[in-house]
Amino acid sequence: MVITKKLAVYVKNKAINLSAMSRATGISYNSLYASLGGGTRERPLSVDEAVLVCKFLGVKIEDFADKPENKKDGTGCAVPSSR
Repeated sequence: MVITKKLAVYVKNKAINLSAMSRATGISYNSLYASLGGGTRERPLSVDEAVLVCKFLGVKIEDFADKPENKKDGTGCAVPSSR
């Protein structure tokens, strides 16, 4: 849900028109509004939807992801500790 919340803030700050985004991405306006429009609804975007939204916005999805704190194996994924 972190990516959805960060995208919602970005969309709000840039005053992106959700109707235009809906037409361009094929994601229903109601779904976009529930995910990005604020209010009390907190519908997470699916991965496919998030990718389409980022393409529409011209940004990378990675810019909205939390940065991993533990990069021990070089993949950016946390490595489980051995016991």
